[in-house]
Amino acid sequence: MGEAQTKQKHTLRNVFLIVLGIFVVSAAVFGIAFGTLLGNTTKNLVEIVPGPIRDIAEVIAPPTPDPFVKALATDVDYYETGEIHQIPIYEQKKIDKFIFSFLIVVQNGKTDDEDHKSDMFFILSWNPLEQKCTIVAIPRDTLVSVEGYGWKRINAAYSLGGIGLLMNTINESFGLDLQNYVYIGTDELAELVEGLGGIPLRISSEEASYISEQTGTDLKEGVRKLNGKQIIALLLDRSSDNKGAIGRSRTQLRVIQNTYDYMVEEFDSSFVWPFFGLVSKGVRTNFDFEILTSIGYEVVESDELTLKLVVMPSEDSYTEMTFDGAYAILPEFEKNRILLRQELFGIEE
Repeated sequence: MGEAQTKQKHTLRNVFLIVLGIFVVSAAVFGIAFGTLLGNTTKNLVEIVPGPIRDIAEVIAPPTPDPFVKALATDVDYYETGEIHQIPIYEQKKIDKFIFSFLIVVQNGKTDDEDHKSDMFFILSWNPLEQKCTIVAIPRDTLVSVEGYGWKRINAAYSLGGIGLLMNTINESFGLDLQNYVYIGTDELAELVEGLGGIPLRISSEEASYISEQTGTDLKEGVRKLNGKQIIALLLDRSSDNKGAIGRSRTQLRVIQNTYDYMVEEFDSSFVWPFFGLVSKGVRTNFDFEILTSIGYEVVESDELTLKLVVMPSEDSYTEMTFDGAYAILPEFEKNRILLRQELFGIEE
């Protein structure tokens, strides 16, 4: 194992052990407070139930893209409106019992806002045998068939039926086995970045201008240490450098990579407290604490941890179009199902 990898492993182990130690001490000393903490993270749990058997006639054919219609400007926002119906998660048979995958949603605003809007969806998968962590970013404008609503952008599934409808839609569209979730609001995520003292990131001239306009600051291109509000502005940016929806997902993964690298290189024990505060205040999940501890231990004990970042739909496997008067991406579903099975499970088809 190289010196850099040894440092990475020691850093990750320190982070894990300190966080775990805080939980254990809190449980022993504060008892009720610790129970309240876990209660906050697991409140509003989404029920997991057997899924319905859908008749093939219920599956609606995808919309036909018009090759002569140019997609609207990439900074046009689209959100589904209407009454939110919380949908349970449908049970799925695990594709590989050794690989653990879950859904991450970053909700616009506060974690506990009842107005379910989001521009950031990720699948995180941990493969302990290969010591590989894979993060897949899904653009919010991806067109999918949503049970009960027909063809919608994927963020509409979240706004219409919460985590359950979103997870069911992703599983059915791309042949996955997601059952667990973590979600957090952009407000709480910004607080975490502030607790870390900002994140260093190289930004372009257009990105600097966009972030400055959104946050009332004055940034220049180059490597800059971005504060919480600036990071969130960059994560939501799809207009600078003609990024579009796919480019925004790539930027989101770039921020994740830089944050990971920064934590490994610049780890300080003071970083732990923002994470602890984040868990108690902002994170909502249906994870069992024992499972989380087991996965965390596996990660920090890995000799050569690999972080793989993927945008889905993959390049040359989607069509840009207008749908319901706004920009949308129609994936080639079979190609992307194969891609995800390769990336997440190592299945060659």
